[in-house]
Amino acid sequence: MAPSATAPAPAMVVGLKPRRVKRGARTRCATNPFDATVSNSSPNPFGGTVTPSPFGGGGGAGGAASNPFAPVVAVPSGGAESTTADDDGGGARQEAYLSWADVRVFEVPPELRRPGKQAATEHVSFFGLEELFPGTGLQELFNSNATFRTGLRRAVREDLFVADVRASDKANAAISSLDSSLMVHWKSSETGYAALSSVLAAYGVEAISGASFIQTLGDLCGVESHGTLIDITSTGRRQERHSWHQDSGLERFTVMLGFPPESNWEGVGVFSHSAKLSHPLRQDGREGDIIEWESFKVGDELPVEVIGRPVYSAGREVMVYCDATHIHSAPDATSRESVWRFM
Repeated sequence: MAPSATAPAPAMVVGLKPRRVKRGARTRCATNPFDATVSNSSPNPFGGTVTPSPFGGGGGAGGAASNPFAPVVAVPSGGAESTTADDDGGGARQEAYLSWADVRVFEVPPELRRPGKQAATEHVSFFGLEELFPGTGLQELFNSNATFRTGLRRAVREDLFVADVRASDKANAAISSLDSSLMVHWKSSETGYAALSSVLAAYGVEAISGASFIQTLGDLCGVESHGTLIDITSTGRRQERHSWHQDSGLERFTVMLGFPPESNWEGVGVFSHSAKLSHPLRQDGREGDIIEWESFKVGDELPVEVIGRPVYSAGREVMVYCDATHIHSAPDATSRESVWRFM
């Protein structure tokens, strides 16, 4: 069963009265088939069509999480999440961002809403590794040992990467290097997840196999999922503006496991920036295609009060959200080794 989380602070809708998220409310995610193409920066080892996509969003086996959007504890205003874009000459926006607890829900204009869809009642949730793997010591190890974290990233390549037979050995090595953003399929492994199991055991986490580690995280996607995992590496670049989008617009959960830039770290820049939507966006393309906010011709950027900058910290290593009720972008400043995105 999925871990339960505690109730959040009330969500604010820009231009509307405050409304409280209902505890335990049923989600409408994971009800539509994911029949779209997947996007990534390298050849698709699973066949099918690959379309270009911004790498900032962060995507089944049976759902261990019947409702992975259960409410979570919100960090109080003025705490660690009260952050502002620093002025380092990179041209980033200088407005003060609200803390995650105070970010408001963006009221989607009626003409941009998907027909027949009701207002969203649940948004982003966070989970800790101790919550997902209780009593294993994984959370403390993950946050304190950079070599272990990198070992997991290397092991997932050994277990899940399928070499492109059309490419040279040198090209496949470049595609699967730790410096490259790589898409793999997480639902099965030709090695039986042996490399991941070996890394976990080497660091004393023998209660978790590589298979259970990956499947527990992947199952947070819900009963229906596409089965892809992308290890999105850090660019180290500062963006001048966001590139808001949805990966498919479908009612599916996306799960992110953050890899911080250093041990015992807390801050923004690991997870994607995210805006909570009052309603799902309409799909002007094919069902499941990427939805780009700027394609609606209503302005490229969102009001600063709806831009959420999720904070990574111990106990908040995993971020879960529904693609249909959020738009996301790479952070204005990336501070991470990488982030895994399960879909």
